[in-house]
Amino acid sequence: MATIGAAVSAQMKNQFYEEARARSWTPSSLAGHVLAEFLAGRLRIDEPPAKAPRSSLILAPPPPLETRTEQVIIRLQPYHYGELSRLAEERRWFPGTYLASLTAAHIEARPVMCAAEINALRQVARQLADLGRNFNQIARSLNSSPKEAHKAMGMEIDLVRMLVDLETNAVKELIGANVRGWGIAVDSSD
Repeated sequence: MATIGAAVSAQMKNQFYEEARARSWTPSSLAGHVLAEFLAGRLRIDEPPAKAPRSSLILAPPPPLETRTEQVIIRLQPYHYGELSRLAEERRWFPGTYLASLTAAHIEARPVMCAAEINALRQVARQLADLGRNFNQIARSLNSSPKEAHKAMGMEIDLVRMLVDLETNAVKELIGANVRGWGIAVDSSD
């Protein structure tokens, strides 16, 4: 497949990449689409795009990073690229994002989570926060009327502790599964 390059400002490149990401396209496929539309006569340079006004394409440049990221180019067999694409799609990532996350997971031996895993952690955190609020209400009630303290003895504290342990284990299992999914050995003592 032939390639076409273009020299553009860093701001324009960042803006184009953001637009591609917002549309769930790779920058290369979006550039190819724009070229195909132009060559087919459906896109004219002297008029703004029909679907989006020109002003919607103006994005603030991303904040400067302390260090510049580096790029690595690798060649994969078609089967491996297909599997990479499948794994990336499961997480709703680009293949390059998956490879960068895989590298970070291996080098730093830490979990790298997709949106679904982060949402699962948020759900567990919400449930633990709910339990904490319930404990605070119980403690406030007991502190305000010491005569009622005997009622706390009737509570099933063991059941509440079991619920907290279940949520804690769910978090540990999620993080362990994430790290194992990247092919990293997990210390079972954690």
